[in-house]
Amino acid sequence: MVTLLVGLALANPSHEAIDGASWQEVTRRSHADAGEVVVYRATVAGIDCFRGTAAVDVPAEKMLDVVADVEGAVRWSSAGVTDAKLLSQAANGIDYYQYLDVPGWTMASDRFWFLHGTLQKGPESWSLRWTRLIDGGDHSEEWKKLKEDHSSAIEPPVNVGSWVFAPNEGSTQMTYSVCTQPGGSIPVAVQNAATKKTLPDTLGDVVREARKR
Repeated sequence: MVTLLVGLALANPSHEAIDGASWQEVTRRSHADAGEVVVYRATVAGIDCFRGTAAVDVPAEKMLDVVADVEGAVRWSSAGVTDAKLLSQAANGIDYYQYLDVPGWTMASDRFWFLHGTLQKGPESWSLRWTRLIDGGDHSEEWKKLKEDHSSAIEPPVNVGSWVFAPNEGSTQMTYSVCTQPGGSIPVAVQNAATKKTLPDTLGDVVREARKR
């Protein structure tokens, strides 16, 4: 069984490689908020990646507002985000971190990530694409402080993905793609199983929050 070591240098797949990957359907699930969610899997640059898609009756721009509200995820996400901060913002990009409180019964460490997100706002699609900021990027002091305050927390060595919302004849096709590795001692197979199971809820969180706005 393969595990990952903390600090192991792994290459993050490019967005171009993710978009051009050969995605294979692995499951479907009916979700109360997102409707039918189709989950796909692909191997990109040696990394297991997952994608979820759904057609929903929510405007694309509203859902982009939700996923770009990185600090608000503490309130609307069911993933366990307990802390988040927008570190910097430009016309088409944001730097941010989020902290994930992993339940103690899992015997796993908490996770955190420092990311750069690139925003595209219409007209054909609305999207947020993110990549990992190595050692916090321009926010190294915040990165160091978080590591000092949460010495047992682990930053996934691979974290790249996207949200894409494309208007389509009265509905919006939403696509969530993520390539990540857990870091620490969590077996990759366990992480993959968890991602496949919880991915529909990730889409549902966004749809539910967008309908409130």
